[in-house]
Amino acid sequence: GLTLIFGLLRLLNMAQGGFFMIGAYTAYSVMGRDVQSLGLFLFAALVGGVVVALLGLVTDRLVLRRLRNVDPHYVLIATFALMMVCTGVTKLIWGVDFFSVLPPPVLDQPMNPFGLFFSAYQLFVIGAGIVAFLLLELAIHRLWFGKLMQALAADPWMAGVLGINVSFGIAASVMLSFFLAGIAGGLLLPNQSLSTGLGDSYLLFAFFAVIIGGLGNIRGAFIGSLVLGLVQSLNTVLLPSVPGLAVYVVLAAFLLWKPNGLFPSVGTHDESGEAHSAGVSRRSRIPRSTWQVIGAATVILLATLPLWINAGPLYVVGTVLIQVVFALSWNMLFGYTGLVSFGHAAFYAIGAYLAALALKNIEGVPFLGVLAGAALFGAVAAWVVGVLALRRMTGVFLAVLTVALAEALRLVIGFSSWPGREDGITDTPRPMLHFGLFAIDIGSSEAYYWFLLAATVLITAFMWWLLHSRFGRTLQTIRQDPERAAFMGTNVAGYRLSAFVISGAVAAVAGAMYAPWARIVTVEEVHWLASAQPMLNTLLGGVSSFWGPVVGAGLFAAIAYSTRTLIGLSELIVGSGLLVIILLAPNGAVGMWRQFEERLWGRRAGALPDGHDAAAPLRRLKEGAAQ
Repeated sequence: GLTLIFGLLRLLNMAQGGFFMIGAYTAYSVMGRDVQSLGLFLFAALVGGVVVALLGLVTDRLVLRRLRNVDPHYVLIATFALMMVCTGVTKLIWGVDFFSVLPPPVLDQPMNPFGLFFSAYQLFVIGAGIVAFLLLELAIHRLWFGKLMQALAADPWMAGVLGINVSFGIAASVMLSFFLAGIAGGLLLPNQSLSTGLGDSYLLFAFFAVIIGGLGNIRGAFIGSLVLGLVQSLNTVLLPSVPGLAVYVVLAAFLLWKPNGLFPSVGTHDESGEAHSAGVSRRSRIPRSTWQVIGAATVILLATLPLWINAGPLYVVGTVLIQVVFALSWNMLFGYTGLVSFGHAAFYAIGAYLAALALKNIEGVPFLGVLAGAALFGAVAAWVVGVLALRRMTGVFLAVLTVALAEALRLVIGFSSWPGREDGITDTPRPMLHFGLFAIDIGSSEAYYWFLLAATVLITAFMWWLLHSRFGRTLQTIRQDPERAAFMGTNVAGYRLSAFVISGAVAAVAGAMYAPWARIVTVEEVHWLASAQPMLNTLLGGVSSFWGPVVGAGLFAAIAYSTRTLIGLSELIVGSGLLVIILLAPNGAVGMWRQFEERLWGRRAGALPDGHDAAAPLRRLKEGAAQ
């Protein structure tokens, strides 16, 4: 199902796992816990598929249709927000309890052919997968419907000129993709516990299978799924101490060896997923001196918080300060360089675990030295990944590689004793600051909060200086048009690697500051969903502005904190809010403010209009030459 929407139509649907989960819950509502007949089991799975297909049609009309001509990374963020909406709706309707479902009696029995043990239900699932593959293979490569989808993937505009109903074809493809997700949720329901986190792991493996097989290639997705399954099975036999690790290692090695997949991709779209210009960042009409006064007043206000608020809100504000640093590090890649990392939490976790281990096991360790060590380790890890990957891949493939490496790190940490396994490192002591002969105790929450505030201000000032220097302006030219930048003599690969290294170092410092603040570090800090936090903060505030991640982190925390007691409503409100911002104000809160200024005072003289693309003349020239 993901192959149809991701491979053929180039829609990076992160919500596919959420709709898989809704299909499973719908089937559960029809069949109950103890399904007594195979017919009822199949009917319930079919109902799950139909319900999700109808939801897919609504999603296409309200969301996906509006995102077809924008940067694919915005599509990714929007569908991630849609996944949060799915989770919130699921919690509201079915609750947060775990459920288990037994297969129908005819499938709930062992089979013993040739002296080998098999589960009848597992053989049934394998057969269903083969049937689905054969039907899709026939439909895509032999029937008119498949030819239509391939034409839409290759050139939607030309398909419309030739009389093909493009809107209907895309809607039908989306509905079929969602139908397959829903029916898969119903058929696989007895294979695992039913919970609101059900779709996450299936979504990752589906992405991996599509990437390995080749975008939009049904045959490749089928073989990619088999490869992942066999690797995972061998992992349980050869490396049982770290189950699941081999899948991410093999995927990373495969991406480095053959990033375009085993089979040719269907269609002729650009598969690199290069980020394009997100619009020109316009300066505010309010004088810079006024903003400086506002900024200084905000810092002073934040500094007074420990004097008049209690520990709960103070902890939230301190966490927001750390998230500001984390989001600024990610935005350096995406907003300024045009690279997207889905595994940025790995660098954050490196710093967090390093700080927690050092503070807990080394008496009197200088905390500033710990922060410097975290920056060094984060930079080295980013350099290794960058050297291996950046010359061969960007866009979607880089995103998948980074999430694979981050998940591999999560598994290693989760099954290793020295970082505390799943329990993590607890009771991390607060540090001392040493300045020569002087030492400052920042063990209390108030003192450490003031340290966090000072560190955030200094790191933000450093990032502002760096990204507004010649280095930062060069990164922006690379994001705008890497080919033009290379033609003008810019070392594109070198600048991208430098940005990747600096970003990893700053993210590791953010993690190192978090460990003493939270006093506990767990594998959740490495989870791929944790990597989405800086993305959401950046998109919420605005990619086109340096201050976007700062504003976004504050807004996101305020929304999350105000809805924290509403089970299901928290994800629903946050996800819906992000969707509205992506659809109506893709430049985020800062972009909305700039538009408000223009309506009040008019456009600045010489300002570029919305949607202006400085690379458009060169692109038109290239297209003319290609024709």
